Amino acid sequence: MTDVWLPLALTLLAVAAMYLCCIRPMRRGKGVCRPAPTARTRQSADEEIRRTREELRLLREQAAARRPDPTSRPDR
Repeated sequence: MTDVWLPLALTLLAVAAMYLCCIRPMRRGKGVCRPAPTARTRQSADEEIRRTREELRLLREQAAARRPDPTSRPDR
């Protein structure tokens, strides 16, 4: 029976610490467990779209380079 008390006490201590350090500050809006909001500008959104389109173009080129030419015949 005494083997159960120590793990139970440590578990309760961990739950209490989590509540005091994480949950309670987040409920008050002062928590540091969330990322800071980033300011999104039109320029940053346009830059991200440009980078994504460039990446898509490169991926399509790589996929086309790996495909065999449909007009060529394999050697038998």
